[in-house]
Amino acid sequence: MEPPILLFISKESATYHFTKRQVEIACSSALAKEAPEVKIVDISEHPELAEQYNIEALPTLIVGAKRYIGAPTAALLSTCMGLADERKPPEKKA
Repeated sequence: MEPPILLFISKESATYHFTKRQVEIACSSALAKEAPEVKIVDISEHPELAEQYNIEALPTLIVGAKRYIGAPTAALLSTCMGLADERKPPEKKA
């Protein structure tokens, strides 16, 4: 089993609702496929994890050894979850 994808956020952040919605969109597209778990970590509830992972900015997405800082889109999350090809841009809906 692959390690979870960690998304560090804060409920007090201006990007909280957008980021949470992007995770929901990506996870709903993952239901048909096996994908790693996305664990949402609110730093106000788990400051020890933020310290352990050396989180300096929010939101921060950790996938293995890679780190993405800023609000992730559903397309980026899908790519991180192995549901999309990193070389191809996400398909646009008509």
